Amino acid sequence: MTFSSMFFILGFLPAFFLIYKIFPKQSSRNIILLLFSMLFYLFGGLRFLILLTVEAFVGWAFGLQIEKAAGKKRLQSSLLAVSVLIFLAILGGFKYTGFIFSNLNQTLGTGLTVPSAVLPLGISFYTFKLISYTADVYHERVYAQKSFPVFLTYVICFHTILQGPIVRYADMRRELNNRIMDRRTFSEGMYRFSLGLAKKTILADHMGTLADQMFPASRGIAAVSPASAILGSICFTLQMYLDFSAYSDMAIGLGRAVGFHYKENFNYPYIAASVKDFWRRWHISLSSFFRDYVYIPLGGNRRGFARQTLNLLAVWLLTGLWHGADWNFILWGLYYFVFIFLENLIAHIRKGNAPGNDGTRHAASSIPVRILGHLYTILVFNFGWVIFRFTDFRQLKTALAYFLNWSSGWQDVSILLTVKNNLFILILCVLASTPLFSALSHRAEIRMQEKRVSKNGFYAVRLAFAGICFVLAICALAGATYHPFLYNQF
Repeated sequence: MTFSSMFFILGFLPAFFLIYKIFPKQSSRNIILLLFSMLFYLFGGLRFLILLTVEAFVGWAFGLQIEKAAGKKRLQSSLLAVSVLIFLAILGGFKYTGFIFSNLNQTLGTGLTVPSAVLPLGISFYTFKLISYTADVYHERVYAQKSFPVFLTYVICFHTILQGPIVRYADMRRELNNRIMDRRTFSEGMYRFSLGLAKKTILADHMGTLADQMFPASRGIAAVSPASAILGSICFTLQMYLDFSAYSDMAIGLGRAVGFHYKENFNYPYIAASVKDFWRRWHISLSSFFRDYVYIPLGGNRRGFARQTLNLLAVWLLTGLWHGADWNFILWGLYYFVFIFLENLIAHIRKGNAPGNDGTRHAASSIPVRILGHLYTILVFNFGWVIFRFTDFRQLKTALAYFLNWSSGWQDVSILLTVKNNLFILILCVLASTPLFSALSHRAEIRMQEKRVSKNGFYAVRLAFAGICFVLAICALAGATYHPFLYNQF
């Protein structure tokens, strides 16, 4: 079951809100949230629900023991290390065993049986939630949660369990026992959820269909023209943002509807003017996790440029591996490491020539420079998504060759016709990847306030707009084939 399934939208979610609204006490609502979250996850398999519950119990127990060992730093460090190793061992066992065995067979001819176990839903996300919790208890950023049901509610909450955002316990602890669900929070939440649902079903899925037509990744690309490859890669680039940010919108909206305030996970990354800026805006909860629990503990940028570079290399290797157990994901992580290293190197050289060192002065970045930076960033992340898309290296090699073969194959009538027939939705998808619609919504709110329209009136208008988006999304779902969220596989 996913957020974009008819059963979830028309069955599970209305039942949850109805029962949740009937019981006003927070303790009762927590029980309802926990039970519905367990039911939601149960659709992925009973054994995976048991695994998640056991892992949550391990994290809860280690958190209590780490807090109990306050003042005994060596013991606390050992407890933290053991808990992290347990979580990573389970993640690695499910996610990377097949990858390791298949590579050993290819390189050493070992003849190991490659397991074909199904990956537990959301394991990469809830593993990081558990690691962040035990680490935060160790660093005394939070108190250990005494109630296991409350802690399990944090881990398994159906809003974020499958694809994030990676919500830290520190961000939920107060609202786990003290949150407000009223007309305003519900309207805000359902507005955000409906926009995300429409973004997924109307925009992202359509871009996915075009990407598969022009730049297929599953059935070989021997007959694809350069024009088709480039335009198909652009469609896939749009699909990646619209699909994943749509899930985050829906998760944040579901949380807001019942009183949770989850942090934003995307900040329009496609308007970034550098690769570093792109990663400050893309999948913010993952980037901040690696920053706070890997990069900074390794020394961050406090031990010189060379050490900073090694720390970044470790982060980007892990980022690539986190996304998938294939060499293309490792290559994808190293690809971004190279560009961020080069940007850091340029900044390091400029810092050495800054005023106070040799008296030179650097003017603020001009508009042309920012435009060039933006174009450079677009080329980098669009090419990066090509690497991300192809897990088969032979197909990846063929795909990359088309980006270098600009001498032939541009007179592709079918591609021109496809673009012409889909021009409106292509433009809409590009605009949806920018802050334009958000700015227009904010401006409309200001104008309504200037005209002294009541807040209830404003929220009523927003809820009506959400209703229109919701109906259009349902129509799109009813008339299309099923398209799972891209990040389900991670």
